[in-house]
Amino acid sequence: MKLSVIVPVYGVEKYIARCAKSILGQTNADMEFIFVDDASPDRSIEILEEVLSHYPTQQVTILHHDTNQGLAAARRTGLEAAQGEYIVSVDSDDYIEPNTLELLVGKAEETDADIVGMDCWFEWNNKRSVYRGAFSSDAQTYSRMLLSGSAMPNVWRHMIRRRLYTQTGFYPVPGLNNGEDYVVLPRLCWYANRVAKVDRPLYHYTQTNEGSIVRDVSESNIRQLMQAMEVLTAFFADKPDCAEALHAGQWLKKTDLMMRVRKAYYPLVDTMPSSLPVNTGTMTRMQRVAAFLMVRRWWNLLYIYSRWCQVMIELWHISKGRRKRC
Repeated sequence: MKLSVIVPVYGVEKYIARCAKSILGQTNADMEFIFVDDASPDRSIEILEEVLSHYPTQQVTILHHDTNQGLAAARRTGLEAAQGEYIVSVDSDDYIEPNTLELLVGKAEETDADIVGMDCWFEWNNKRSVYRGAFSSDAQTYSRMLLSGSAMPNVWRHMIRRRLYTQTGFYPVPGLNNGEDYVVLPRLCWYANRVAKVDRPLYHYTQTNEGSIVRDVSESNIRQLMQAMEVLTAFFADKPDCAEALHAGQWLKKTDLMMRVRKAYYPLVDTMPSSLPVNTGTMTRMQRVAAFLMVRRWWNLLYIYSRWCQVMIELWHISKGRRKRC
């Protein structure tokens, strides 16, 4: 079997039908679809089963967790059950273009790549913008790009040869649901023989799901990201030419998080791994100003500035038609 598609399912009754239809209607036939029910409390599985009834010839498995274990555990459950040569992960609030899997597999066969990336759409209701990101066909160079943040380190934006997981043991870590992709993908890529990319936006990354893990900045998720950063710091510390990328990635993640958390969490985020001087190479202008305030621990100014940035970003989205004015 050429391909296994893994979809974790939790609290996505508004999105799961669109997601399932987008993958079940793919043009490549040599594949299996694995949905992992992470004890979803809503009608997600009921809706999924209704969609599946319209695709009786597809090879589909629904696995169930008795209790909610989180995104990383759901992905790992899917990976452990997968039989395909390649793995594609699709988040259940997102969806893909009709020929996505055919194009990814074709690129892998053409190049013998262990990892094949793709461009994606950031999607707000009826508005969208394309993301391309940096790329290199050299696996270790691309690993550094993922590490630094010059390329998005999302597992769902890449098709990955399954043996990379099995040979390295770099599976998603149950309980680590914030930074779960960031801790896995750069390390997998480091051991890839070859990487390739389909230069087309094929994945639709939904920005309107208020229940998404990326919107949760609780103390638990701060500590999870800290754990991910510590794992990466230890892994890449002795790798050639990785210091600059690691440094940039540390500061990018730390600054982005600091700009979104409550002020009470500033001291905790301040303990995240990072080395001086500040590396701002992959930051936006707003983040660079925030990093300047962070390193001096000017918490009051940082709080005011971060809230001002949030207002400006929200107004910008409204002006682009991506948000509704309250």
